[in-house]
Amino acid sequence: MEPEIIVTILGIAQDAGIPQAGCSCERCLNAHENPGLKRYPVSLGIEGCDGSKHLIEVTKNLSEQLRLWSGDDIEQKIFIPDSVTITHLHLGHVEGIGQFGKPVMGVNNLPIYLSQMNNDSMQERNDVQLMIEEGNIRLISKNQFQPTNDCGFTLEFIPIPHRSELGDTSAILIKGPRKNLLFLPDQDSWSETLDSFSVRNIRELLTSLRIDIALVDGTFWNLNELPGRDLSKIPHPTIEDSIHYLGMKKINDPDISFIHLNHSNPVNDHNSEERKLVESYGWSICERNDTISI
Repeated sequence: MEPEIIVTILGIAQDAGIPQAGCSCERCLNAHENPGLKRYPVSLGIEGCDGSKHLIEVTKNLSEQLRLWSGDDIEQKIFIPDSVTITHLHLGHVEGIGQFGKPVMGVNNLPIYLSQMNNDSMQERNDVQLMIEEGNIRLISKNQFQPTNDCGFTLEFIPIPHRSELGDTSAILIKGPRKNLLFLPDQDSWSETLDSFSVRNIRELLTSLRIDIALVDGTFWNLNELPGRDLSKIPHPTIEDSIHYLGMKKINDPDISFIHLNHSNPVNDHNSEERKLVESYGWSICERNDTISI
C-alpha cells in the first residue's frame, strides 16, 4: 500500500483575509457579524506519511489555522509544525512568523525554508535575527528538499514573476508518491509566467511540470472589482481571464482550483453567478479545510 500524504487547505484568502481591516464592504461587514464567513489568508498544511506536519506560509491567523488543522476533537493537542516553507515575503505570507518566538510559542530550532534571496532579506529583520539567536528558528535555502527524512514527499521552489519589492516569489511543487500538486498563489500575469518557462499556454506549463492538481492565483475576478484602485500596481491574473484562457476542462486535464481570493472577489459567495461560471467550466474554488491526497 502506497503511503498517503494529506494536504489540508488552511486558508484561501488574499493576504488581508476576510474581513479586511478598515473595510466597510458588505462582505467584510457580514464576516464581522458572522464568524462562519471569515476567511483566513492562504496557507496549506501537509501531513507526511511519518506523521510529521509541514506548514506552507505563516499567516496572521496561525493560531486558528493550527487548530483547524488539528481536527475537531477538543481533546486533541494542537499541531506544532515540523517545518515551514514560504513562497515570498509579502505581508500575508509571513505575517505570523513572530509567533514562533519567545513571546508566543517559543519553538525550538524550527526549520523555515525559503529562497536564498528571501533568506537574505529576512536576515535583515531584527525580529527574525532575535528568533535565530534565541534558537527558535533557522532559515534554510534549498531548491528541492524533503522537509523531514521519512515524510514521503518533496518540495521544490519554482521561480515565478511577481512584484519583488521585498524579495523573489516562487510557486511550490509538492511531489507526493501518487500525485504532484502545484501551489501558485501569486503571480503578476499568465503571460509573464508562461514566457519565463518558454511555453505557450497554461496546459503546456502544467504538463511540463507533470502537475495533477494546481491551486492557482485567483485574487480578483476582473479588473472592475476595486473602483478607485489602480490594479496595475497590484498585478494578478483575473479568474475571468484564466478561465477564458483555459476554456472547458478536458479529459486528462489536471484539477485546477483558484485560491488567494481578495475580499472583493464575488467567487467568495457560494451562490454567485461568477462562482457558478467557474464550476460550469469544470474548475473549482478552494475551500478552507478541504483535503487532498497526493
